[in-house]
Amino acid sequence: MLRVRGSASRAQLAAGTRLSRATISEIAADLRRSGLIVRSQGGSSGRRAGRIPELLTLNPDFGVIVGVEFSHTRVTVIATDATHRIIGSKTRDHDREEPWPQRLGSAVGFIDALVPSRAPLIAIGFGVPGAIAGRAGVLAGIARQLTERYGVPVRSENNARLAGLAEFSWGAGQDMNDLIYVRLSEGVGGLLILDDEPRLGTTGAAGEFGHVCLDPNGPVCRCTNRGCLEAYVGLRTVLSRAGAESVNALRDALDRDEPRAHAVVADAGARIGLVLANACSVLDVSSVVLGGPFTQVGDHLLRIVRQSIMRHAHSGSADGLRIRLAELGSVDGALGGVALVLRDHTIPLAIPATSASKRSEEARTA
Repeated sequence: MLRVRGSASRAQLAAGTRLSRATISEIAADLRRSGLIVRSQGGSSGRRAGRIPELLTLNPDFGVIVGVEFSHTRVTVIATDATHRIIGSKTRDHDREEPWPQRLGSAVGFIDALVPSRAPLIAIGFGVPGAIAGRAGVLAGIARQLTERYGVPVRSENNARLAGLAEFSWGAGQDMNDLIYVRLSEGVGGLLILDDEPRLGTTGAAGEFGHVCLDPNGPVCRCTNRGCLEAYVGLRTVLSRAGAESVNALRDALDRDEPRAHAVVADAGARIGLVLANACSVLDVSSVVLGGPFTQVGDHLLRIVRQSIMRHAHSGSADGLRIRLAELGSVDGALGGVALVLRDHTIPLAIPATSASKRSEEARTA
């Protein structure tokens, strides 16, 4: 629980594990003596009557977790400790045609710069887009080279899913226990979370909202099917139809009330809302978060999506449905790499050497 939450009180741990408060206190005492957990250094902001509950976290001396996102035009790296505290981040834009060895070289340089020399590196989580040529080979090559260089566990995932995982962990979805996340970029992907757990499906393809068919006679999608949502609302398609060179230009056109821009965004928002309404009706989820560059047009898009969902969703599903824009911005995919590592319990956290030495010294003194 502390890996996923970052910090928690004993009462929160008891509620989450369904163990008694007495049992939690006993376990926490053992873990503190072993050096695995510590009292949180964070304080409560503002005034509060009564006793402030003590928060517990993993020992920050465990080391550093690194998240990397390779997007179509950017490399982003972020480093945190085991308590979710961000140590630093770096990013670099590049051309779409930049070779993968150069992108990986940028990531390696950023990792070397961000990880303190005396702090052990725990693991690396990275993401790449779903729509790239030779994706399986790219994933395998990156994982192999990172593993050989750093000698730590390396995990990978679709970067849209990583962005959703980050929003669920630290962003717009952190107060939700079920969630549909959709990332609206050149591709349209997402993540489905039910009962606090990501659901990847039998083949690992759950959350591919961009490939829901809206019209079997519609335009050809990159997946070779026709009429997929992505074929209508992929970012390059939207910008081309609106006659805008960038998302900023599209937002400016919307702010100027240009009819063409409004018509294109209204059509895209209605289609996105229709797909999400159907998903909400089938899955009975309570929350939707929209992320990705397209959402930078803000309420111009969100308003249409919300109207479409409310119009088409089953009445029971629409009641109380929360629909929000993502909050984490361009570091969402890299942060999702960190969340991927934290949720992977096959990646061990060793007792920090500093804590082990301290316990040995205490034992000798005693």
